[in-house]
Amino acid sequence: MRIVIDGRMILPEMSGVGRYLICLCRAFRELKGEDIFELWVQDNLPTSHPVWDLMGEEFHVRNIKTRQMTVSAQWRIPLELARAQPDLFHYPHFDLPYATPGCVVATIHDLKYIVRPDFFPTIGKAKRLIMKQMMSFTCQRAQYIISDSRNTAQDLTKHLGIPKSKIHIVHLGVDPRFFLHPSLQEIRNLNTRYDLNPPYLLFVGERRPHKNIVHLIEAFSLFHRMVRQPYQLVIAGRRYSDYQIPEKTVQDTGLKDHIRFIDNLPDTDLPSLYRGAEAFVLPSYYEGFGLPILEAMASSIPVVATNCSSLPEVVGKAGLLVDPDDSEAIALALCKVISGGELREHCIIAGLEQARLFTWERCARLTYEAYREALNE
Repeated sequence: MRIVIDGRMILPEMSGVGRYLICLCRAFRELKGEDIFELWVQDNLPTSHPVWDLMGEEFHVRNIKTRQMTVSAQWRIPLELARAQPDLFHYPHFDLPYATPGCVVATIHDLKYIVRPDFFPTIGKAKRLIMKQMMSFTCQRAQYIISDSRNTAQDLTKHLGIPKSKIHIVHLGVDPRFFLHPSLQEIRNLNTRYDLNPPYLLFVGERRPHKNIVHLIEAFSLFHRMVRQPYQLVIAGRRYSDYQIPEKTVQDTGLKDHIRFIDNLPDTDLPSLYRGAEAFVLPSYYEGFGLPILEAMASSIPVVATNCSSLPEVVGKAGLLVDPDDSEAIALALCKVISGGELREHCIIAGLEQARLFTWERCARLTYEAYREALNE
């Protein structure tokens, strides 16, 4: 079988979808089958990017001169597929070009723009309608849909009418490097580089409204008064110029000296950042999966997350789940998992066990099963 995977969402700076694609492809390589894989990527990736490590005898990485979500992609991708003539095309986004030929499997990571449009006020009704139509077309056109979580699968059925029989739920995995132990010197070097002052609580993710960072900052303000120790809150993730409420909230709480924003964090620094944290917190209103939760658990860091969307599915019984609107509940949960907290050891041990359940090998095998079923349709 010859499989083409669209990897144009792999960016120079690692993103969630980019990590999904690279880890999935790495796992495909390790399966060592007789299939030929070809990953199509943008032409602006540096030579040091980890995507080039995938190159091998049965795994090819090829530059495609068109970006994601562009008009040119609507004709260039179908043209390239007509030339390549793969047995199957895996498309990991919702904007599948309309003239795409052949057998298609699509991955839909989440429906946040449709389920919670209130969190994206800068996206007008017309654009939102177009996005919904594109997603609907992608789901109808593809032979099968891969969903990261049961929650996203339910959203696909509820909001787009996609039958359950067409959806394969395939959980993501956690990169084995997060189970490793960076040296104390590596952690100290990272603290110096980013001006971190342990002990610190950690959030990893883009700074957008649905991530609920405002309530996180409010919860940290309460936590700061509860513990009366010099904790720091580290918020690591991409900043958006049209959303600066988190920064303003920090000013209003008077905790500027205790909250550290890291805008651009190299992917190679993530293991040390997790390992140096006292606890990890993800207070999101909506997540398609919540990969940072697994990364934190694998790093032996206790997790506090919210009890909505896909997060309970990922956390299981290995972390604390709270109401995203209850800042006090978030603060109290954090008090239970920091050093000396009554649930810290339980969350660390259970978290490691939970993280080991989610492997990229399993993700690759289930994805490959979806390929086979799609071709047999």
